[in-house]
Amino acid sequence: RATVRDPANLKKVRHLLELPQAATRLTLWKADLDVEGSFNEAITGCTGVFHVATPM
Repeated sequence: RATVRDPANLKKVRHLLELPQAATRLTLWKADLDVEGSFNEAITGCTGVFHVATPM
């Protein structure tokens, strides 16, 4: 799973979709650090989370 602000913005997510096995192993979830609760569904059932970006 990966969270992004706009999964439809191919300019920003194409590199994720082109990763090996992305077609079968990757799902993109719409989430925004500025929107409370927007990560809830995306992280349900996860045993760990890697935070690798922050709003600027």
